[in-house]
Amino acid sequence: MKEQSMMRRILPIAIPISLQNLINVGVSVTDTLMIGGISEAQLSGVAQANQPYIIFTTLVFGLATGSTVLTAQYWGREECGPIRAILGLMLRIGMFCALAATVLLQLFPSQVLSIFSNDPGVIEYGVQYLRIVSLSYLFSSFTGIYLIGLRSTANVRVSMCIYGAAFVLNVFLNWVFIFGNLGAPRMECRGAALATLISRIFEFLLVAAYMRFAENRICLRFPDLFRKTSMYWRALVRYSLPVLFSELNWGVGIAVQAAVIGHLGVPALAASSLINVLQELGGVAVMGLGSAAGVLVGNLIGEGKDGEAIVSARKLTRLSYLFAAGAAAVMLLLRPFAPNLINGTAKTDAMVLGMMVVLAYLLFFQSINIVTLAGILRGAGDTVFCMSVDFTVLFLFKIFGGLFFTLVVPLHPVWVYFILSSDEFAKTLVLIPRILRGKWIYHTAV
Repeated sequence: MKEQSMMRRILPIAIPISLQNLINVGVSVTDTLMIGGISEAQLSGVAQANQPYIIFTTLVFGLATGSTVLTAQYWGREECGPIRAILGLMLRIGMFCALAATVLLQLFPSQVLSIFSNDPGVIEYGVQYLRIVSLSYLFSSFTGIYLIGLRSTANVRVSMCIYGAAFVLNVFLNWVFIFGNLGAPRMECRGAALATLISRIFEFLLVAAYMRFAENRICLRFPDLFRKTSMYWRALVRYSLPVLFSELNWGVGIAVQAAVIGHLGVPALAASSLINVLQELGGVAVMGLGSAAGVLVGNLIGEGKDGEAIVSARKLTRLSYLFAAGAAAVMLLLRPFAPNLINGTAKTDAMVLGMMVVLAYLLFFQSINIVTLAGILRGAGDTVFCMSVDFTVLFLFKIFGGLFFTLVVPLHPVWVYFILSSDEFAKTLVLIPRILRGKWIYHTAV
């Protein structure tokens, strides 16, 4: 009965979030296929221009998921006032950071992109894309923080619907602007950026309408963006700030990896651009399970059911092994067909085949870590431990390993990618014993 009860609470959260992740990945897949069919240089430029956005979205995701460490437990206690105050604070911070990032990228796009590539053609295409897409950051930050905030109340269907509608619009606008259909000019990579900007504005308008006319759980309103929050700062610093640092750490790791591979040549960069999209695709299902695990564990702790939270965590960890094996198997099955997805050279195709094997290895351990670290331990408030693990593996594998085997002892790009990806294996070795010990519960709600 307890097993059935857990699944009844998990599935209504996990399935919509998985579908939402699939929709978000679908945007990356369509961009990659459409731009990748034009040229390697444009695909590489768009991929590197998206690195600042990846760092920015980790900030947004960190703010939102960090706050859910507290709000999930408040929801378990049926207290909505603190949820409105905390979510309003996160939205305020997120929009300020979005404005700062937009100004920086509008003023210095070439300088930023030169961090991720030394190829003039890649940088040129990247600047064209970045100048347009950076205007979407403000809309994206508000939408992302608000919709993730709703997850702590088990409200996940609305985000799936909003992102689904925006995905359909984005694909259509890509077809129009990239290739110049329906009388529009052929804009290629700039068209992909314009489609993304319009889609992000559309998402924001849908969220604003939902907040005003349909949402009846949190009931967040404009004045809540400026509510007094000093009574929550201590808890936010203790439990939410480490999540933000962990997410930024992840974003920095992705940026370092992109910079390392970006200096290995256009073929390696083009191959990596495709692999990154397939990595997102492979993690769709387990991201839903990880998010649901965090909400479930947080709600159970908020309800005072610590023992049930520990039992559920162990069951969810065992379930993550199945998801991990499935994700790795799918990538190996897709391996023979992957080079056909982009218009690459023979050298690029060979790198794609090699990286697909590494990707299967990466996804196996990453799937376990998403459920244990990003889901269970964060939902339980064990955020300082999670942050320490993230920082340690970032330094050892992404920064030291990546730079050493690129600049000091140069290796083939596939082996460099293997070293960069081994951080997930190292995390798993630490996280599984932590889960089994069961000493990771913190009552965060004040």
